[in-house]
Amino acid sequence: MNDPTELRSYVESARKTDSEYSRREGSLWAPNSYRSDLFRDLKARHVNDIVTVLVSESTQAVASADAQNSKNTSVSAGFDALFGAEKKIAELPNLVRGKSNASFQGAGSTTRETVLQTSLTARVVDVLPNGYLVVEGMREIRVNNENQSVYLTGVVRPEDISPGNRVLSSAVAQMSVRVQGRGMVSQPLKPGWLYKILMGIMPF
Repeated sequence: MNDPTELRSYVESARKTDSEYSRREGSLWAPNSYRSDLFRDLKARHVNDIVTVLVSESTQAVASADAQNSKNTSVSAGFDALFGAEKKIAELPNLVRGKSNASFQGAGSTTRETVLQTSLTARVVDVLPNGYLVVEGMREIRVNNENQSVYLTGVVRPEDISPGNRVLSSAVAQMSVRVQGRGMVSQPLKPGWLYKILMGIMPF
């Protein structure tokens, strides 16, 4: 589960950020607050605002390779005449003879497909000079001693945020999504230390 200190650190960081909504003396409304413009959509646009990212990603990669190689070699050596000795040695003309055949054929193919669909609420951690929003989000779920964590970072244009304060992952630039699992289900999928050592020293 999340370390409680992480949440406290987030809250402290948010409180230290200079508030853009502080009231001005003699006014009931802050100029940059959400309610200062009753006709404006309530969408993320400032640091520490939140926005929901709808992640729908599908990737597929296919690769194949085929190689063939062959080599044939033959060698024959001998003497046609050796001061009359060829009459006594019948195999003298074919004293050395050899043949070598070598062939290689290899083929391989790989197919990888990844599908990820989820939604994650991210926090605006910075606003770039052009108005783009740098967002960062994390969600961790713990069920029956099995942890699953989803991390997301990216850059969002305010124009791509819907009136419901949502944005599609296809509109997030520099997006990085990382899904990690820990627990009884994911642990057996990892090779043991002895297997890693054997695979490291095996020459083939």
